[in-house]
Amino acid sequence: MATQPEVAADVADGTAWDNLLEEISTRAKRDTERKQNRSRRTEQQILKGALRVFAKDGISRSKIADIAAEAGISTSTFYEYYKSKEELAYDVPMAHLGEFFEGYRALAPSTLSARARLILYLTMSADYAREHAEWARLLYLEIWPSVFVAETELLDSLNDFARVIRFLLREGISEGWMSKDKNLLETSALILGGSNQLVITWLLNRKPRNLTKAGSEFAERIVRMLELEAD
Repeated sequence: MATQPEVAADVADGTAWDNLLEEISTRAKRDTERKQNRSRRTEQQILKGALRVFAKDGISRSKIADIAAEAGISTSTFYEYYKSKEELAYDVPMAHLGEFFEGYRALAPSTLSARARLILYLTMSADYAREHAEWARLLYLEIWPSVFVAETELLDSLNDFARVIRFLLREGISEGWMSKDKNLLETSALILGGSNQLVITWLLNRKPRNLTKAGSEFAERIVRMLELEAD
């Protein structure tokens, strides 16, 4: 963790923030790149087909033959790209994660306050899940809770969700609206857990009806709580 003087310097020039988002975006995009001798178009067909099948049947009940049929390819072609449906399942979320981080990066320059960037981050997380419900169902209900995610490259990108929050909390301390005595690991875990649970509740029950509004309200509430604890 950076010392307080280091954090202050980072906030001043925004370099650390820009570097963090560039690293996260690059990782997500790099992890979705396949070998050059593979057809990018066919790979995209497989990823899109798999997302539809996984969202409908779940990973455990899905069949490779169904994924291949949904993608418009043969089963033998499927195995040219993926060894198993599990390998594919952990690859499916990556393209969307890269898109999400790129979108957030464009809207959250270092010139915004950490408070504003944190609210935007949590709001966009909920809104992106709403816009990509099939992807969110796979990620939040099956992938993220899985004990096997630790054995995949996807784990780094999932950890990036919390890294962004911790960075913004450190900047919140520097800006003076958050207590310097706060445990950043615990606080970021609580924030991320609450944000994820909001999405999960919506996926299972379609409540709250307006997930984007609920995400924004949750973000505002979190920031107010952190501000009160700093007083």
